[in-house]
Amino acid sequence: MKSPRRVSRSRAHDFSALSTSIGVALTLALMGAMVAGAMVIRDLRVEWMTSVRVEVVLSTIPANDMAIEGLREQWGAQPAVAKVRYLDPNEEALALEQELGEPFMEFLGNSPLPSVLELELDKAWMAENGVTGLEREIQEWEMEQGVERVAFPGALLRRLDRGFDDWVVPGTALVLVLMAIVVAQIMNVVRLSVFGRRFLIRSMELVGAPPHRIRRPFIVEAMGYGVIGGLLAYGAVVLLLSGVRPFLPGVMADWGGSELAVVLWVQLSAGLVLTGLSARWAVSRYLGARLDRLV
Repeated sequence: MKSPRRVSRSRAHDFSALSTSIGVALTLALMGAMVAGAMVIRDLRVEWMTSVRVEVVLSTIPANDMAIEGLREQWGAQPAVAKVRYLDPNEEALALEQELGEPFMEFLGNSPLPSVLELELDKAWMAENGVTGLEREIQEWEMEQGVERVAFPGALLRRLDRGFDDWVVPGTALVLVLMAIVVAQIMNVVRLSVFGRRFLIRSMELVGAPPHRIRRPFIVEAMGYGVIGGLLAYGAVVLLLSGVRPFLPGVMADWGGSELAVVLWVQLSAGLVLTGLSARWAVSRYLGARLDRLV
């Protein structure tokens, strides 16, 4: 007795599956690039804002190294401060002499420069509070005992902040347009995949298969394309980020698994949801359809 021959998928179906996966991958790669780009721009904004230094000019020179260390600990405990560096007036004056080539210390006798604490801002704090929060913090610092004044490039930071804000509206509009293209492209790719088997859908309906039983294999298959396409798209975005990384070393130095996990989650989620809904919509178009619509 001969065993029943296993029915294999046609080459046309295999080619359709391959082309559908690639089409979904290309579309999801665009979506992943937009998500990664938004994250890079966010980090670039914070990087530029924290690249400036806030200088706390002290009214008196610290008496000894212990006093200097106490000031470092005091200001380093501030939530907005990541690192504190003490600028000794004598050392800074000597460095200024070498830069200018004029030994002004010989006739002045002592350094004309004040004692300064140079503050490096914390990236996480700046990302949450921004320039407005920094200005409020500086007003409180100026009232601290022993502080003569606090110097920082406020005009530059405000201009930088406005420059990013000016691009929010056009950037959001561009992202929405690209997202609409992404959704439409995935729906079209899945629809073409289902279109090639419209007569199979009709045949299953004629033999009495309920609609949910007809839709199920198409939805599962389409979601499989979404997973494959999402993984391929994720690989493309990782390669893109690897190429961009040398040009943005400061911004992407802290990038790791958490940021890449966000990109992967967005691509896989979008791939599963969009392909599943697209397959459901495409199959429903042929359920109960007249024969002239199938031709």
